[in-house]
Amino acid sequence: MLTDRLFCLTGLMLSSIVRKLTFTLWNMKQNKLVHSLLKGLNILEAFTPSQSSLGFQELCKKTGFPKTTVFRFLRTLTSRDYLSLDPKSKKYFLGPKVMSLGFTVLSGMDLRNVAYSYLEELARTTDQNVHLAILDNTEVVVIERIKKWQILDINIPIGGRLNCYQTSIGRAILAFLHQEKLLSILNNLLKDAGAVKHIGPKGRKLIKILKEVRLKGYALNDEEFIKGVRAIAAPIFNAKGDVEGAVYIPVFSQMLGSEESIERYAPLLMDTARKISSARGLPIEAFGYPVRPNH
Repeated sequence: MLTDRLFCLTGLMLSSIVRKLTFTLWNMKQNKLVHSLLKGLNILEAFTPSQSSLGFQELCKKTGFPKTTVFRFLRTLTSRDYLSLDPKSKKYFLGPKVMSLGFTVLSGMDLRNVAYSYLEELARTTDQNVHLAILDNTEVVVIERIKKWQILDINIPIGGRLNCYQTSIGRAILAFLHQEKLLSILNNLLKDAGAVKHIGPKGRKLIKILKEVRLKGYALNDEEFIKGVRAIAAPIFNAKGDVEGAVYIPVFSQMLGSEESIERYAPLLMDTARKISSARGLPIEAFGYPVRPNH
């Protein structure tokens, strides 16, 4: 049943992308790169719960593409783990990359539904924009935003991606990951010269920051990611006690000092994160950070 839900979710997700890209093509009078992407998505959409594995000839027939085109795309999608090939049956099926996208979106949608009313309450109390995000490898993805009217606005849209090491939202999640998962992400970051400048050799600078986050119960980004913007975040846990996201508030640094931002928003963010975690099934006594923020 879960597999069917993932197939349906993945299908909806890919269909949505195809529709948006088709609309873009119609308006932009066709772009060769985007047109190629559409063909790749059409191949992925050929797989359904009732036809979870397809051979080369079947894919040619279902898509209507020339054999050379299908062959080229199958090689590309297989090399990127979006498709896998069974060496015995010579049939293709959706690979781990597509499945991981389905799991990420599915879990994110569940969290979003549970968190929404608490995010609204926090936005009303603080009169600030409130964001909910989840981790996707070395990035965080915004899955919900409660927007308040402001003369000066910090616009981070739903679906927006931020790096995980400079942002408060990313640090709030990283700090409470299991060590194995954290080390895996650190290894990926250390392959990026740009990231190493911020996390330090062997990630030592980031590891030190994450230790402070675990002690305090919240993460602060003090103009490190965007000049003039300060943000505070608190982690959200599921029923098993695993961190699955974070809630955060960005503010303009010229309007509030660092200490004032912490005093005003950290307790409210942590309280909101606890309420969402409790709604996800985590007992109060299982929380892995302070009841009140430590300064």
